[in-house]
Amino acid sequence: MTENKTLLREANNIVTIEGTLAEVRHTEWKNGNGLNIELDIEVAPNEVHTVKGFSKYKKDDGSDNAVAKGYQTIVSEYKSIAKHGRDEADKVRITQGKISLNEYYSHGNFKSYPQLMANFVNRLDANEEFNPRAEFDVEVFVKNVTEEKVKGEETGRVNLNGYIPVYNGKVIPFTFVVTKEGSQYVENNYEKGSTVNVFGKIINYKEQKVTTKAAAFGEDKKEITSITRREYLITGGNDPYDEDSKNAFNADAIKKALTEREIYLDELKREGSKENNKKSGFGGSAPNNKLSKPVEISDDDLPF
Repeated sequence: MTENKTLLREANNIVTIEGTLAEVRHTEWKNGNGLNIELDIEVAPNEVHTVKGFSKYKKDDGSDNAVAKGYQTIVSEYKSIAKHGRDEADKVRITQGKISLNEYYSHGNFKSYPQLMANFVNRLDANEEFNPRAEFDVEVFVKNVTEEKVKGEETGRVNLNGYIPVYNGKVIPFTFVVTKEGSQYVENNYEKGSTVNVFGKIINYKEQKVTTKAAAFGEDKKEITSITRREYLITGGNDPYDEDSKNAFNADAIKKALTEREIYLDELKREGSKENNKKSGFGGSAPNNKLSKPVEISDDDLPF
């Protein structure tokens, strides 16, 4: 792993969110040494983004952890729509958030969802300019570019599929969608194995519409339709880095990180099986203590 840390730097991965604090949730760690926090931040009508964080109360040297203290301040002092009403709710800003993934196994099925993480959340003063938004600025190692299809029909947009190098030499797979205006450029210029810097909007829109159908007799029938749109929309990007640039991600380091990721997912699957077996009170599957062998990745499995 040490070698990969040297070869594979952490990508530029910045998430900016500004909006009204809708709700705060938190849980203490079972061992009492830290806490998890979740913030719902409203940036527009029917558009709320959930940001997560976790921190120990103390650093390794025994001193207080500023991140945990910040979370405690949010829990005890920040005002949310849920608890204090919209007029009293605080306006907040995150400038150093990150794109991440929430990954786990549930009953043998692998689940992976985009997740936003942040260590620090700032509360805006009354006289500060308020500009609600949810945006990203990220470096990506390109796997491929594919046509976006909805119900089998091409939309005119493309998906940028790639890998984001994160901490400790690890990578996470991620898919972005590109605006129609930028799709042709991305398709023509973002080749597999290249490193690119893209930026855009994080969209998490959910709305329920109620329609009423008149009945011949009795009560009219109400139908509820949910409209959901979740995507990381690339609105712009730079030219791919030159292959010999120090900022271009090393293909061999990406390959090594993907191999390590498969081993990690294999371990995650085993842990998920243990948890499911613990919860099976009767009629569950027997514990499987046999270790599966590490996954080997061939060149055919890689994006370059």
